[in-house]
Amino acid sequence: MFVLVPELIGFGDRRLQASLEANPDATDTSCLPISLMLLMCGMTIAGLRVYEAKRALDYIAARPEEDAGAIGTLGFSGGGLVASLTAALDERIRAVVLCGYAGTFEGSILSRPHCLDNYIPGILKQAEQPELLGLIAPRPLFIESGEEDRVFPVQSTREAIRRLGLLYRAANAEEKLDSDLFPGKHEISGRRFWDWLKRQLAP
Repeated sequence: MFVLVPELIGFGDRRLQASLEANPDATDTSCLPISLMLLMCGMTIAGLRVYEAKRALDYIAARPEEDAGAIGTLGFSGGGLVASLTAALDERIRAVVLCGYAGTFEGSILSRPHCLDNYIPGILKQAEQPELLGLIAPRPLFIESGEEDRVFPVQSTREAIRRLGLLYRAANAEEKLDSDLFPGKHEISGRRFWDWLKRQLAP
């Protein structure tokens, strides 16, 4: 596989200059000030990150040695937000793996403080998180989560998987949805999804 790992704006070397100077070790982020500035302009950091992810897809699709029909995406935690929304909006992504992210807004985002990129004005008027993830259907979707995850609690993840099962069944794609709840915390396991993703992207 050819793998592209973009650094999200607000993290690592893409933090604001003030953050870079104050904390060269990159143990903090610039998500909050960037989010607040974008909100004042009528935009969101989630939208900016999805825009950049779509440009990354343009780059992959333009590489002559790559198969533009076999693109997958993997996102962990906040990366799951970006991966899921990008996949919902761009059908060039053929298969999706979400780790430590899928749940319900009620049981995760609204149950404790989260990074501001998770709060999209007006989103609850449109859908709960499982319905947004359901926009990926009928394309393959794999949900992974630690049973002791306190950031995105597993009870919320189980509810999302249940609701996604209904949506995938309605799309006649029940076999395209898979999941793994592993003994762990807010982390990636990978014990099942790597082989799953390879199968989904195989010619």
